[in-house]
Amino acid sequence: LKAMPPPPRDLSRGRPMKEKEKREMLVCTGCGQRRSKMPSSWTLDDCLFYCPACWQETSCGLCGHHDPKGSNFKGAWNCRACRHKRIVKEKHAPDHDVLQQLIISESSALCQPECAAHPAPPATLWDAEADVKNWSDDENAEDDVVCDLPVKLQPKVHVPDARHIVLLLDASGSMRNQDVDADPEIQKELGNSCPQLTRLEAAELCAMKFAKEHEVARPQDIFSVVTFHETASIIARQLSAAEVAKGLALSDRPANGTFYLEGLKAAVGLLSEKRWPGTVVLLSDGRPADTKAALAYLQEHFLGQEIQLHGIGFGSRVESFAALQQLACLTGGTFALSGCTVRGLCRAFSSVSSTITAGPGGRPELASQKPRVREVTYELPEVGVFGKKHVVHFSAARSIFSYDGETFQLQTFRPGPVVRRRLPYMRGGMRLVYGFQDEQVCKNGSWMVAKCSRYQDDVLNSRAVVEAHAKSTAIAHYFASRFNAKLHSLGEMAKLLFVPCFVYHSEGPAVDEFFAAERYLPGVFLKYNSNNGYAAYGSLPHNDLVQAFLHFSFQESGGHIIVADLQGVARESEVLLTDPQVLSLNRAYGPGDLGAAGYLRCLGAHRCGPTCKKLGLSPISSATLRRIHREGEAAGGMAKTLLAAMQANSGSSAGWQKVSSFGSDDWAKISDLAAAEYASEGNASSHVSASSWTHL
Repeated sequence: LKAMPPPPRDLSRGRPMKEKEKREMLVCTGCGQRRSKMPSSWTLDDCLFYCPACWQETSCGLCGHHDPKGSNFKGAWNCRACRHKRIVKEKHAPDHDVLQQLIISESSALCQPECAAHPAPPATLWDAEADVKNWSDDENAEDDVVCDLPVKLQPKVHVPDARHIVLLLDASGSMRNQDVDADPEIQKELGNSCPQLTRLEAAELCAMKFAKEHEVARPQDIFSVVTFHETASIIARQLSAAEVAKGLALSDRPANGTFYLEGLKAAVGLLSEKRWPGTVVLLSDGRPADTKAALAYLQEHFLGQEIQLHGIGFGSRVESFAALQQLACLTGGTFALSGCTVRGLCRAFSSVSSTITAGPGGRPELASQKPRVREVTYELPEVGVFGKKHVVHFSAARSIFSYDGETFQLQTFRPGPVVRRRLPYMRGGMRLVYGFQDEQVCKNGSWMVAKCSRYQDDVLNSRAVVEAHAKSTAIAHYFASRFNAKLHSLGEMAKLLFVPCFVYHSEGPAVDEFFAAERYLPGVFLKYNSNNGYAAYGSLPHNDLVQAFLHFSFQESGGHIIVADLQGVARESEVLLTDPQVLSLNRAYGPGDLGAAGYLRCLGAHRCGPTCKKLGLSPISSATLRRIHREGEAAGGMAKTLLAAMQANSGSSAGWQKVSSFGSDDWAKISDLAAAEYASEGNASSHVSASSWTHL
């Protein structure tokens, strides 16, 4: 028999305690400590006593409220209210496929509007039809082709300064799961016949491959590696890519829950020296337990220091990575979903590497003027939650534009009640994104998002700028319908669809008078190209199809416009796109229209592929680019400013020859420059487009 424990003693008297004395003592519910009297530091809750340490453990990781009857979720304590909120949200949230099908059906229905349409003033178009016909007669035009099919030419760029890259690898308990498929090639490389690896082993292997690939493009960059869960451990500090590629030897065993905050703190500490520009790559396999704390820390330390964060979701369900997508978007970074295979994880690292290596060749100062940016606080990504708190109820009138190739048609609807969350949860180059709901549009309980200007200037919040977003979408929808029809006639079943965009005029002072809104598009957002010459090359789904659409819009419009800044969610046979930007030589489409500079960069960066050849699109000649360059210099204003910046950065007198001199770090500066130029001109009536460059 086990020895019985000795009876408790009264330390003050040195004798065993009597049964009556034991019953009268106060006992901590958590740890079992006993006190004869209740200390002032203890807490009495629901007739139960808690010592300070045990009471602190009942604090909710989301709202901070103390609730002993809560529960542990992914390593963090959640109160009953937050747990109920999470369960209701997960239970009633529409399926992603259902939301995407609604967008597909609504976008297809716009081809045949049922309601009466009212004519709107025609768009200001560049009268270039005759000029385009004569471009081929320009000097040296014959056989002078920039993008011969299907070769991908990459321009030579100046080697930029070193960059400090911090890899944050999730080492929570779920990372020890052995469910990552390894193909035979990987098994041979590892000398292991096991068809599956643990998640942390796969992360270590792909991080080494990432460093090896990165070494080829940017050998001057340095790396630091951190593993994190409830605490963070620095595995490598300021090593070269070659040293990281040799091996990491992760010493931290997977354990506990996922806490982004500890990893972010470690990254900021490593980047505090500020000897090099900083970039953070965060890999995680699920939801963090400290979403709110991580978001608050990122707003304070990353946005102020312009640290860019890229996220890699190690899994196949995008719903699990809403927080990581938000952190990447707010800092101007990218997000990639890898699936549960080594090959998929390697592709995700490669996509992040291509974004980092496409950095600028130097950092020219584009302009001293800057628009007045709103100071905002971002909330958690809960776009579908519209309770009684943190929302604004008001009435607003809705309208939508359509385009027939020559004029816009305006369709209006009666004012009705709508609701918008008070704080944004995402941002783009020129807009803030809020959760929004309009029962007239979302009768089945689906969600919407409202997009308002990031800037305080009245011109940038005017009706003309807001309507620009909807008009750019209408133009993109028109050319996409022609693009899809031509592909269908050639036996190609894949198609491009644009999310319909509405213009709202609010009737209350609590929100912006004018703003744009559209259905919430769930999924992993892919950036195919920008309005500033960025073009994604590689393994993006339907990439060749989307890149061909930019070329198609240029040729189909007779040189009038280019539909660029294409981003969205790829499905098996469709690509759902949002936030397009129309470019013109005379900047007729708002602050996001970069004029001749955007024209040159987008056309120069385009590389024709199989789809361009199937559609019979003519390759873009250097004579065409030279003519656009001359038109831009003659136009002056913003176009001339950006062209001058391009030439200064490339060191060449022919700005069109340098098609990739600006990287992602400069896109935000160019967005600010375009907005400042637009606001200073004060001529909102002639500008009808606004766009963003980041993943939205």
